[in-house]
Amino acid sequence: MDINQFVLEPTEDNLKRYERVKNGSRYWHTADFWLCDSRFESEFEDIFDVYLDLLMADDEADEATAAHKIGFSTGRMLVKAARASGISPRDYRDQFNNYTMVIWTPICIWTKDEAGYFNYSLRSNL
Repeated sequence: MDINQFVLEPTEDNLKRYERVKNGSRYWHTADFWLCDSRFESEFEDIFDVYLDLLMADDEADEATAAHKIGFSTGRMLVKAARASGISPRDYRDQFNNYTMVIWTPICIWTKDEAGYFNYSLRSNL
């Protein structure tokens, strides 16, 4: 897993702290591990809405071309918002990605493999 400053490391302590149990299933909220600054949430919401509008309105036959156009437009919005907020575009983008990940998949299932590394599975529900 690629850990950046906006992802809380899945240590034993963090997993115990944020663990939830429902009907015998252990799970975690994605928002507890993929972080974003709450000051930017309304901006993220607006950018995400524009992204969805672009996605739904696109009638490009070539999927790769459509993805490139939408990604470029979204990227421009992210850079502009990052500059206005006074943070690096990369940090802003990472937080935006976390925001969208939490929206699409609010439930996280953590597992530990035989080598002792934590892996995750993100889900929209249990």
